[in-house]
Amino acid sequence: MASINTLTSMTVYANTHKNSFWHRLWKQKVLYMFLLPAVAFTLVFNYRPMYGIVMAFQKYDILKGIWGSEFTGLANFKEFLANPDFYNALRNTAALSILNLAIGFSLPIIFAILINEFSWNKYRKIVQSVTYLPHFVSWVIVAGLLYRMLDQDSGIVNIFLQAIGSESIGFFREPKYFWGIFITAGVWKELGWNSILYLSAMTSINPELYEAATTDGAGRLRRIWHITLPGILPTITMLLILTISSFFTSGGAFEPIMALRNPMVAQTSDIIDVYTYFRGIRMGDYGYATAIGLTQAVMSILLLFTANKGMKKFTGYSLF
Repeated sequence: MASINTLTSMTVYANTHKNSFWHRLWKQKVLYMFLLPAVAFTLVFNYRPMYGIVMAFQKYDILKGIWGSEFTGLANFKEFLANPDFYNALRNTAALSILNLAIGFSLPIIFAILINEFSWNKYRKIVQSVTYLPHFVSWVIVAGLLYRMLDQDSGIVNIFLQAIGSESIGFFREPKYFWGIFITAGVWKELGWNSILYLSAMTSINPELYEAATTDGAGRLRRIWHITLPGILPTITMLLILTISSFFTSGGAFEPIMALRNPMVAQTSDIIDVYTYFRGIRMGDYGYATAIGLTQAVMSILLLFTANKGMKKFTGYSLF
């Protein structure tokens, strides 16, 4: 008898829960309808093409298609892992990712704090506008400007060096200068734009906390350390996790590197994405390129979960 009553109660609970779910779904149907285009877009352009990872295990022939190409197992993975050019691209990717994490990630935080400390609102708006503008300039234009400014014969930088008695430098002819040029250009272009999220997070900090700290005798640095930084820590954590997860793609550096690179600096400029592009698109080795792309995706997922767990442990905040 008891078991019958328990079963009846479970059935009633399940029906109630089900009815409640469909009731909420119907009640909020308009909101869900707004989600349909995004869901359809994701399914068509993100999930549907995923069957193409089969090419990573094939000697893909564009004329035979995916289902007609020869299956080779892990041959593509073994091939790129034995290729010295891949390890050179891996080194460049790791170096640029580390530099971006150390410089490109930290400077927008510092810049946002400095902007927040400005007492003159008009000056703050001017600085923000000036630093936001480079974000909207195409990397092709930025690359053209850099080539002109750093030209060994007629660039303004080398003219200045010659004026002070130094020798001209072939910035885009010597590989050792590329990393510095790339990071500097990235910071100049994205510094203001990347600081927007931190400035937005600062607006949610209760001003009374600053007033109380000032009353207690806390200086500007102490207010920043004990109020501002903890207030934007969730935002910092979220962006740091995403930055770490993009370690093997150099944070989407393919476009700027393709605009800035040339064969003379290929030794230090060609990251994994560039190497994959030349091997897959230029040489038509689609299976090889897909194998590298699949490996990048797996490593990015592993880094995402690892960084998320680590940040949750050390800061108490996480992405999910």
